[in-house]
Amino acid sequence: MTKISYFQRYSQRENHVTNNTMLMLRHVYQESPRLLESVLTGLLDDEEIAIGPRFDQQVGGAHSVPDALILQNSLNIYIEAKRGDWLRDSQIEGHLNSIEASAHPAGSAWLIGLTTNPIEADDAGRWEDMARSRGIAFASATYSDLITALERAIGDDPDLGVILDDYKSFIGAEGLLPDQYRKIVAMLCGTSWKENLRHGVYFEPASRNPKWAQARFLGIYHSKKVSHIGRIVASAICWQADGKLVVDRVEFGELGSEMQARIGEIIEAADYFAGLGDVAHRYYIVDSFEEAGVRKISPGGMMGHRYLDIVELGGSEPAPDASSVDAVAIVAGCTFT
Repeated sequence: MTKISYFQRYSQRENHVTNNTMLMLRHVYQESPRLLESVLTGLLDDEEIAIGPRFDQQVGGAHSVPDALILQNSLNIYIEAKRGDWLRDSQIEGHLNSIEASAHPAGSAWLIGLTTNPIEADDAGRWEDMARSRGIAFASATYSDLITALERAIGDDPDLGVILDDYKSFIGAEGLLPDQYRKIVAMLCGTSWKENLRHGVYFEPASRNPKWAQARFLGIYHSKKVSHIGRIVASAICWQADGKLVVDRVEFGELGSEMQARIGEIIEAADYFAGLGDVAHRYYIVDSFEEAGVRKISPGGMMGHRYLDIVELGGSEPAPDASSVDAVAIVAGCTFT
């Protein structure tokens, strides 16, 4: 019952995150070099990045003016990707020395430090100076920065959007998005609204990408508002066989007997979904759904799930271990567009 993912989660290789990050960027490039230009520009302090050939005509040279010119500039971007924030002077200096020894054309080489949290300003300034003295540019970015750049470049592209959702889920599951605890995923809810609230469980088809990797809170969106919010404490892929719950895998948290009972109860209660228990679904279990009343004020309803930032909504930052009660205390009655 396990679906194939674009980004493999079970390898033990040390370069696991780097491989999947490069795979994501390659998917973007294969769709359009311009999209990759946009992503890299966002990561490299808005420096102009040109990927692929440039087409010009009547370009004057030292001794003649050829009718046309197809030119491709040299581009050399080196990335040091960390699971945490362990960039060090000795490592950066070693990379810079290696890049310098490659004798790239001036202005064509960059070194990006990719980390979980932003690096200290003093460190960034020192490494930028070290790079500049060698004719190299240094930039730092977090995985959150990378995802933001990817989202802006990809926009509404449906095919790349599916791949990006899977990459975000992978990065979140690796613990590389430290702002997860301040995010609410607002999920569309119609017929099952009452059952979701009563049992503290939300379900979706198992084929969709998990949301717990990017947000620790789940909001029930109903009648143009996130009516209730709960902290996700567990997520599991389940179905029923001979009337008994089958747990295919627990994706997040620990699925105790009380939580399994709640899943079984909502399957029985939502009997208007024909064969709900016969097909694998992802079940999110929350500590409790608390009334929030976070209203959508822009025209129209949500077309799909949305990620909302608690700080942007309510102006305060929840503690990493905040409960649904704590989160609702910050955002209750707020609005979003």
